[in-house]
Amino acid sequence: MALFGTAVLLACSSSPANSQGNNGGNNGGNNGGNPATGAVVAQTDLARPAVGAAYNDPRLGARVVRLTDARAAGIGGIFPDYSKRQAWNADESRLLLRTGDGDARLYNGQTYAFLQQLASVGGEDVLWHPADPDLLYFNPDNALHRYRVSDGNDTVVHTFANYAFANTRGEGNLSLDGRWYAVCGQTYDEQAQETHFQDLVVYDLVNDAVTATLALPPPANLPDFDWVSISPLGGFVVVDYASTETARFRGVEVYDRALNFVWQRPLGAGHSDLGLDAAGNEVLVMAVYDPERNVNDIKSYRLSDGRETTLLTTSELFDMHFSCRASDRRGWCLVSTFDFQGRLTDSAATWLPYEDEIFALNLDGNGTTQRLCHHHSRRYSPATPDSDTSCYFSEPHATASRTGTRVLFGSNWRDQIADCMSVDAY
Repeated sequence: MALFGTAVLLACSSSPANSQGNNGGNNGGNNGGNPATGAVVAQTDLARPAVGAAYNDPRLGARVVRLTDARAAGIGGIFPDYSKRQAWNADESRLLLRTGDGDARLYNGQTYAFLQQLASVGGEDVLWHPADPDLLYFNPDNALHRYRVSDGNDTVVHTFANYAFANTRGEGNLSLDGRWYAVCGQTYDEQAQETHFQDLVVYDLVNDAVTATLALPPPANLPDFDWVSISPLGGFVVVDYASTETARFRGVEVYDRALNFVWQRPLGAGHSDLGLDAAGNEVLVMAVYDPERNVNDIKSYRLSDGRETTLLTTSELFDMHFSCRASDRRGWCLVSTFDFQGRLTDSAATWLPYEDEIFALNLDGNGTTQRLCHHHSRRYSPATPDSDTSCYFSEPHATASRTGTRVLFGSNWRDQIADCMSVDAY
């Protein structure tokens, strides 16, 4: 079987054929395969595998391998950084995982053997160079560093001197050519002990030059600023101001690379990622809650003009993350769902379509999905009913490799779920 139409897959190593189906449907087949769109496929109870052990998901068919044992290592969880972040380097020879303590850990990208902890690498933005497999970029405060993996050389390539912090707020990326980087310049009010969002900034890594700056409104007018990123091809800057208002500097706004305003939508703070559709258009893929229908719609928005396409409709009882990191497999987005606070328990009898599942979703709007595996992780439960009592890292945060041949996700296997040490990479 092949992810995104051709390859094999990791941690979900799988390859279901494309399938379109109805929006209701019966249980998927017990022998794996690719159930119809919207079919109910309940998660099978399985013993947690040992490190290095592999199995084929009994309902969805993907080959799953456990990579780490955080508890045995005395670490507060080992997992992918985030769905919107690429875990593999340019040639997929190295794999980067993060820990609950914020440390970066380097692994062999093919055998998954642990290589070293990168003691100096950290901050909101830790990014592989899209073309050079030996280079990592990271930004701990207001200085962008280039780190060479082969010899540990750490070089500051640019300091955003006007700000205390200058980063994407943990969710942005470099453009796919490695040239463009968009950040939010932030100052810190010592007296009030709060961060103020000051400017949007576009930086050219090739010429070491800030090419555009846009002043943001006063801090009181930006209460929910979430993230900023350059688009995959470097043509646009996207900001989620995380509100549902229609005024400027609200909702999601898109600018060209010179930071001229292009369009705005009152989309709130849904999870999202930026990717490329099959035609090469840059798109935003985002979960948007519809209160009138009480559902979550997965939508795409073309960055050039804001054209909206509904890709799939799912239950309001679970949340989801998106990964458009398979840049060599355009036209697909990886989705990982997880039960939200309104669904603290579940059962096979009440299982929802796509619940606690990892699947690929076609971006053309025809509803095609490639359903890969269940992740066996739970964040919210009767014992951990809210964000204060639960472990954030137990959200699967599934992310796809550049080639679309493998998928990485985190899971606590529903074991000691209040303890982040239960979260491992698969």
